[in-house]
Amino acid sequence: MALVRLQLHLSLLHFLPSDIAPPGSVENVLDCFNSCLKNQECVSLIYDRYNKQCYAYPGRLEVPFWGSDLNTDLDIYNTDREGYGCPSHLGYDFNSTVNVCFKIHGGTDTQIQAHRNCNSDGGHLIRITSSAKDEFVSVVWPHQKTLVDGMCYVEGGWKYSNGDNVTYFRWMPNQPNAECGQGWGRCLERSVSGFNDVHCWHPRPFICEFDI
Repeated sequence: MALVRLQLHLSLLHFLPSDIAPPGSVENVLDCFNSCLKNQECVSLIYDRYNKQCYAYPGRLEVPFWGSDLNTDLDIYNTDREGYGCPSHLGYDFNSTVNVCFKIHGGTDTQIQAHRNCNSDGGHLIRITSSAKDEFVSVVWPHQKTLVDGMCYVEGGWKYSNGDNVTYFRWMPNQPNAECGQGWGRCLERSVSGFNDVHCWHPRPFICEFDI
């Protein structure tokens, strides 16, 4: 994992983002920092001093966006991940807003071929794990549908290629349109309008992600 330089952009928030993950209990703000260091998707952290709870968020938090009312029990820190370990020599770019090392493939491949292509670099298909990351993909690839990591199994439901459960969905209307393992091979496709479940052999552009 890349080292993190914690920037003391300390702010105070009145309310939290709607898609923020549940907090973890910590003893102090340093424990909250350490928790963020261990989470590669953590870009901002929120420390609740009154309840001694720590929130990790995969994007930058700015007071003007969330509201100007002050809650003096919440301390907000934006981190600065430098992208150390992101293999630029293989064509990858680093985005510090969502802390992702990524590579766009504008040509088309099937899901299996795309996985193999990403794996050959030591990466994987990009995993859309939050609204912040979903919006990021809209910015870097606004053109058309793209393959993202996610496959549906008869036993277990939607899984990422590493075996973790897919927990973030933004389905288009009437999607998904069949049960896992029935009819189509079920893979995840993303567009600006939302997610589809599609034939795994449909060729699409794709984005690789490299964990750092």
